[in-house]
Amino acid sequence: MDIFETYGITVITILINCGIISGVLKFAYNKFKKYIDRADARDNATRSLCRAEMISICHKAQKENCIAYYNLENLEHLFEAYKALGGNGAMEKLYNKTIKLPQRGDD
Repeated sequence: MDIFETYGITVITILINCGIISGVLKFAYNKFKKYIDRADARDNATRSLCRAEMISICHKAQKENCIAYYNLENLEHLFEAYKALGGNGAMEKLYNKTIKLPQRGDD
């Protein structure tokens, strides 16, 4: 009983502080997790938009059997971004086939 009287306030203070610290850490973790989830969603959306635009450029170029210089440059930048965002190899075959087409200037 003498120990509790001596250290009781200290023990209670430590337990309260642990609860507060735990709450702060839980709050920070939830904020960080939400931030990461939103960043992942943005990456997925950006990757999907890159993919859609690349498909459009590739199909147009293959239909015309040539690719305009500006579209080739756009396609290269889009493909780099797509890969950096974790795009898989599904687009690589279409990309490689398209960049081998004859190039034409702005008409």
